[in-house]
Amino acid sequence: MGPSKYHRFRSGERCDECGARQWYAQDAMRYCRNGHRLEGFAEHEADEDDFGNKGRVSRRKKEPRRKVAVKLSGGEGRELYLEALQLVLLRQVRWLVREEGFPADFEEVVRALWALRVRDLTVTGGGEDGGGGAAPLFSSQSEGAPDSSSDLDLLSDATTAAPGAGRRWKLPKLIDTLALCYLGCLVRRLPAATADFYGWAQRGEIDFLAALNGIPRNVRDRLPAEYHRAMQVRDHISPGKLQSAVLELVISYNANFETVFPPLNYVPILVRFITDLTLPVEVYLVVKCITEILGTDYSWPVGGKRIRTMDNPEVLLISLVVVSAKLLYPLDGIERPPRSHEDPRGLKIDWSKWQETMQSNPADTSSALRRGEEYQVTPEDALTMDKTKLDDFMDWFEKMWIGDGDPKTAGRIREPFERQTRSSNTNDIDKQLNKDGDIERIRNRYAALNESTKVVEPVPEPEDLENQKREKQARDFCPVWRTQEDLPHAAKVLYEKAANLAAINLNTLIRGAAQVERRLEVWCTQRARRERDKGKGKAVWTSD
Repeated sequence: MGPSKYHRFRSGERCDECGARQWYAQDAMRYCRNGHRLEGFAEHEADEDDFGNKGRVSRRKKEPRRKVAVKLSGGEGRELYLEALQLVLLRQVRWLVREEGFPADFEEVVRALWALRVRDLTVTGGGEDGGGGAAPLFSSQSEGAPDSSSDLDLLSDATTAAPGAGRRWKLPKLIDTLALCYLGCLVRRLPAATADFYGWAQRGEIDFLAALNGIPRNVRDRLPAEYHRAMQVRDHISPGKLQSAVLELVISYNANFETVFPPLNYVPILVRFITDLTLPVEVYLVVKCITEILGTDYSWPVGGKRIRTMDNPEVLLISLVVVSAKLLYPLDGIERPPRSHEDPRGLKIDWSKWQETMQSNPADTSSALRRGEEYQVTPEDALTMDKTKLDDFMDWFEKMWIGDGDPKTAGRIREPFERQTRSSNTNDIDKQLNKDGDIERIRNRYAALNESTKVVEPVPEPEDLENQKREKQARDFCPVWRTQEDLPHAAKVLYEKAANLAAINLNTLIRGAAQVERRLEVWCTQRARRERDKGKGKAVWTSD
């Protein structure tokens, strides 16, 4: 009886004798198509009792497949990065319009500045790198990484871009979004300082520190690694970093498009600086006088071989406040009585009482964690925090570092605290209380300042020395401090609070104040020389 069915050998197998690739089974043996017996095969008949008993079948549960997004590269990656930055910028502008009451056309102004910023960037091109004309990349260092140079070094060493370097901008960074919003304020003449943007970003009110978490997940997954790092911010903005970004943009806009921005609307900012520092109104008058002496209009510099620290209009403004207070109310403990009742040095501030007034801040005694200072919390602080501050810190931690990257991780961290309910959002309460209590706090501080202020009786010059050459007295000199070690205690407190108010480094403020004082010294010397030279010219006869 011939075989009824042929089977094919498995891949790579065949009959050892004839090489046939088919076989059949007969009498519990296996033979190739040509009848050769194949070794190693025996067919057994199953027992009737085992019919239908196949045992327990277990199936392995399939793991859900995760779609892995393809990382873009070259021009496509750069274009996606610019679109992500544009999304962050749009959120920032709309927050400013909605929450801070900026004018409705503010978005159009910033949109025009952004269009100019990216207009000539080459985002597509031949090859993987976008061709030879592609815009050079920025540093792979993240936004929050520490710089090797000190804060605002750009202001002391910066040089303008060469005219031939136009149209070759590097790709924008995340900090440039805040800088563009600030430039929009300059165009619209809004009284907003870089310190305002610094505070909004540091407190998490405007989209910046956690901007990467607000970008859609599919966009983040497709961003190349270098652009992903460029949009990461560690936990805070270094003082002076935003002003350096603004200065770089101002110079670049002028070099590329001959754009000149309006000067700073400094009067409201000056009033805010003086009131926040609880200084007398005479400081405002002296600042206005020194402004006329220096001949400045508080414009951002756009040219010159060297840009000094005081060329930054905001650094100049806070430096003038400090220098004016220093001239009116000595900080070194030396008595400098006025010469007459018209002398503006007729008041004396008790700087020790002023320090007590400035340190009695209601926010320091609040039970909630101060917004914008969460990054300063140490492991030791976390162990000793009360319940409210720990909740605030965990909210900030979740917003900054978790986002929507891994929902399981967020759930595991949140699980121990799910049964604990909070009465309300303490951050919103503190924000409302701060707005309502600012006027009362300023009123109380000035009341305490007026109580400690004394009137100094003038000490006129002796009559016999009025028309003669006299030696200069101690009240004719003003000390110049160039380092932190030179500052007396009262001066150091004033300088530190002024630097924090302007969101700059203390060394930057000391350097700017010293440059202002040097300019005033030169002006005084030139004025005295003109006074001496009066009437020393040649006589010229004129006929009537």
